[in-house]
Amino acid sequence: MNRQRMIGLGGLLGLALLILILPNSRFWFAALVCALAPGYVLERWLDLDLAPLVRPSLWIGLSLAVWPLGYLWLTTLGLSLSTGMITLIAFGLLAGVGWRLWREGERPWALPAPVPILGLALLIVTFAISTRISHIRNVAFPPWVDSLHHATIMRVIAESGQVPYSLRPYMPVDNFGYHWGFHATAATIYNLSGMSIPQFMLWYGQFLGVLVVISVGSATIGLTKSPIAGLAAATMTGFISIMPAYYLSWGRYTLLSGLAMVPVVLLLAWVALDRPDRKGLILLTLVVGGLLPTHFVAAGFALLWCVAVWLGRDVWTEQRWQILGKQAASVGMAILLMSPWLALLIREIQPAGSGTPKQLIGGGYNTYEAAKGLYWTWNNLLLFLVGLLAAWIGLFQHWRLVLISFLWASLVMLFANPVVIGLPYLSFFNNNIVALAIFLPISLWFGFGVASLDQGLSKHLKQGVARGWRAIRTAILAITVLISATKMHSVINDGTIIAKADDLTALNWIVQRIPKNARFAINTEGWLYNVARGSDGGWWILPYAGLQVSTPPVVYNQGTAEYIAAVEAETSWLRNANEKSAAELAQWMREHNYDYAYATTNGKIFNQAKLANTAEFELVYENASVAIYLRR
Repeated sequence: MNRQRMIGLGGLLGLALLILILPNSRFWFAALVCALAPGYVLERWLDLDLAPLVRPSLWIGLSLAVWPLGYLWLTTLGLSLSTGMITLIAFGLLAGVGWRLWREGERPWALPAPVPILGLALLIVTFAISTRISHIRNVAFPPWVDSLHHATIMRVIAESGQVPYSLRPYMPVDNFGYHWGFHATAATIYNLSGMSIPQFMLWYGQFLGVLVVISVGSATIGLTKSPIAGLAAATMTGFISIMPAYYLSWGRYTLLSGLAMVPVVLLLAWVALDRPDRKGLILLTLVVGGLLPTHFVAAGFALLWCVAVWLGRDVWTEQRWQILGKQAASVGMAILLMSPWLALLIREIQPAGSGTPKQLIGGGYNTYEAAKGLYWTWNNLLLFLVGLLAAWIGLFQHWRLVLISFLWASLVMLFANPVVIGLPYLSFFNNNIVALAIFLPISLWFGFGVASLDQGLSKHLKQGVARGWRAIRTAILAITVLISATKMHSVINDGTIIAKADDLTALNWIVQRIPKNARFAINTEGWLYNVARGSDGGWWILPYAGLQVSTPPVVYNQGTAEYIAAVEAETSWLRNANEKSAAELAQWMREHNYDYAYATTNGKIFNQAKLANTAEFELVYENASVAIYLRR
């Protein structure tokens, strides 16, 4: 066995031992294997001859893409992915990684980058992991509204092993057109993790947050051919910008997953489509295919980058039509790969003004005015100025990349605001999402600026001075990571915390003691337009315990008009029930067939003090802040 093979297999064994001693070792095994191994095997098999530090972005993007594609075609063929099958696939992937490492041993061994660069990369990944874990310390449930329907969709996939075309038995929603790529990969890992749904979602969401940092940094290295530029971009994404770490507060897991995949499309469109072979075409097809069901807007970002690269670079070359043909072929094949699901989406499109999320155009939520506060937060404003300065510096060495990235940003803003050319807003491509993703072009500009500065100085400085400059720039970036990471100890907005530790205790009791056909009335308040949300941990009863509640997850609005009307009639009554007496609440529950009330010390409708010692309710469970009452 040569040195290369010993290092590769030794590293794999060392990682396995580390996983065994870590808390939640089953989660770490499943997450690393499912979110990295498929892409690693594919990338090493096709081998685009990319630098070692560029490859991780491909491993991430391809891995997150293949699971949705696999689920779709298994479902289309009438098959499903059971936990046993997932286990076999996971160990097969592990064997594939070992085989590829063995094959890599045939090549001469060399460090993938200078030691200071590798040390800085390790520092960034380590602090990305530690900060993301610290963000969920003492958090019992994923925050806010989106987390709840993500948990429900993930549970449906985990139990059925198929694409969630229906949310039954938990919700009577059929022909479900919501993007589900994140949930498919999450359900796969969840089935191996041994965790509860809330705990898993917290950990997997933070794991994705680390993958975004790696993906942005790795792809930037590929774009600029500058390792320090990629590490600078990763630092911006991971520690300087509040986004995407702040996605935790809103449960923006689908967007986070999509943005971990977008940098791979940026890279492939830049380096792979002018190759004489079809390797880049195959990889781009897979990533775009998996990105489509993961997040609509993220897929739009990726496709608009392809347009910007062709307009800004490829159109000026002799290969312009060949490259355009490859782009079109890649997107076309991606659409064919997702055609069973896309056909459903097309069938379910509703006309403008229908007031449902299935309409293609319209919606006040999508406007620039509605998102202005998100675009121009103090953090975004400061980073935008830094990004512009870095982009100006980047013009000196990477002028084409900088101009193409500005063209890309302009195209994104145009699609988010088509009213500027007299067209209506698109319902699925809204300014809120664009504002949340603004860290991505800023991180790229930051990387382009650092690359231009570093490469320009390295060309003109004497060898000894250049060596000193490289040491200084690496130290500056390391210090920036340390300072920024220590300041990012918490990102959660406490106002988005709906469920807490006492709720988890109560829900565990519900799982053990309450009949599976029981129905719960819960505290409710308004959220967006006519859509209501739960206001405490009772809202998590459906995805956690599988029981029906009076306010279902907000994706109920993907159901039939009759179901939507029935839900909103009940939630409308509850939203105005703060002053109702225990007798009035019990009568309403009787009329609507609710058996139990989930009451809390701060509940505005179902309050512990209001329901205690009344003729209408019997206390069956109580802890410090939650009480469960049976309607008599």
